[in-house]
Amino acid sequence: MLSTVTTIIGWAAVIFMLAVTVLLAMNKQTGLKLIQHRPEMLPQALLVRYAGLTLLALLAVLINAPTILFAMLLSFAVIGLGDAFIYRRAGHPFWLHLFGGGAAFIGAIIAFFAIP
Repeated sequence: MLSTVTTIIGWAAVIFMLAVTVLLAMNKQTGLKLIQHRPEMLPQALLVRYAGLTLLALLAVLINAPTILFAMLLSFAVIGLGDAFIYRRAGHPFWLHLFGGGAAFIGAIIAFFAIP
């Protein structure tokens, strides 16, 4: 029973995050307004995001679950490489994002092969 509920919650989270992603991709200003984010507050919002991602990384390491580590590192790779692409295209420094995304991708591959 609980397994079914958590699966439903997981799919709801996927659908919600996908909807937000599509909304922001289609119209950044409207998307930010609808999800109640303000451009001038994004540095503070990023601080909270990084704190949350740090907690996720810490918990994944503490429970030593290769499947979770794989998923987390793959997500980090998407974020880092995506940021590198965005900044490179805009002509801004991007090497740190490229390195971080690449390192996360390599870590994800290693974690994948550690999954029993």
